[in-house]
Amino acid sequence: MNINIFVIAASLFMACLTGFAEESKPTLSLKGFGTLGASGTDNDSLKFRRDIKQGRGVGSGWGIDTDSRLGLQVDADFNNAWHATVQWVARNYTGDFVEQNLDWAFLRWQPLGDLDIRVGRMGFDVFMLSEYRDVGYAYPWVRPPHEFYAGLPVYHFDGMDIAKKFAVGDGQLTFKMFGGYSFNQVPIGLSSQSDQSYSLAGAKLAYELGNWNARIGYNYSVNNLELSSLRPLMNALNDPALSAVWPDASTLAGKLSSKGKAVHFTSIGLAYDDGQWLAQAEGSYIYSELNVYTSVASGYLSVGRRVGKVTLYSLLGISETLNSRVDVSAPLAPVPALQTLRNATDLALNTNGIDEKSVSLGLRWDVTENVDLKAQWSHYWLGNNGNALWLRPPTGAVADTVNVWSVGMDFIF
Repeated sequence: MNINIFVIAASLFMACLTGFAEESKPTLSLKGFGTLGASGTDNDSLKFRRDIKQGRGVGSGWGIDTDSRLGLQVDADFNNAWHATVQWVARNYTGDFVEQNLDWAFLRWQPLGDLDIRVGRMGFDVFMLSEYRDVGYAYPWVRPPHEFYAGLPVYHFDGMDIAKKFAVGDGQLTFKMFGGYSFNQVPIGLSSQSDQSYSLAGAKLAYELGNWNARIGYNYSVNNLELSSLRPLMNALNDPALSAVWPDASTLAGKLSSKGKAVHFTSIGLAYDDGQWLAQAEGSYIYSELNVYTSVASGYLSVGRRVGKVTLYSLLGISETLNSRVDVSAPLAPVPALQTLRNATDLALNTNGIDEKSVSLGLRWDVTENVDLKAQWSHYWLGNNGNALWLRPPTGAVADTVNVWSVGMDFIF
């Protein structure tokens, strides 16, 4: 289904491009952005990753693909009302390299100056960095705040949005509604890749006044697929022959099921930037009916000060899972194969928690108008069953505190 929507959007883009080309030659422009970064930690029991779409992380050996990326964007302006945009980003993410890294491919119609209608593939617009989450040059940190953004695997969706702007006081209010379909490929548990598909709808309300920018976002998603990585385990638990020796097996299979279950995402954010001082805070609450994607409350606060071309900043973050541990009963028969199945079920249901706090200090040096250099130190505290944002071994003890050092260069052109 995701391919069909993608093909339809691409067809609309090409048809519009061809149609308008017959009437008038569109104005094309090419833009780009990128980051060359390196990061490393002081502990190899956990691997640090930018977000949960990454299947590889970094340890004490350092690595360059956690934050490095290159994005290209082509814009076509046909007239004052019709525009088209395609944006593709090369980065270390799980899944199809071409399809999963295509973030934008939409047609935009602006029948009025304050009304914007888009169809195709667009960014997931419910948080402060929605439009530039991959553009390191657009924010002071090496990467988006980990506790808030690392658990959000959705970068884009296929569908439609409508935005209307209003003059309110001395500021501008923007209301946007959107709906569509999202297909993501993420590593889950011991699986290197699992397909996720959501039907979604949501809205955002944003207000800009002088140096202030505030927004509220909400999204409702319904999962359309069982996670492919969990199907063998669910099939084993649903085996009728198992019920005599493990009566709770089919009930546990139901707890692993994700199809038809909903996720509610609500966020609020506030940013201030007067040219010298900059501050930004966001908070979110995710209510999830999926046991393998737990309900989480997250937030961060960042304060910075520009001194000439150098920006010094601090960042505090917190993320806490709100679900209780799922009780996985023991089979009635002490058979090793059943105990292995029980352990796998417990691993799938009870190792998805997030209990993370961090403090970061960093600096950004704007070398030119389109190039910056950054350095950042982050210290993370991880609670029991609270490291789902990291890559961890299937068994064995892991660290509860980790330092992460990062350096990078951002550029735009």
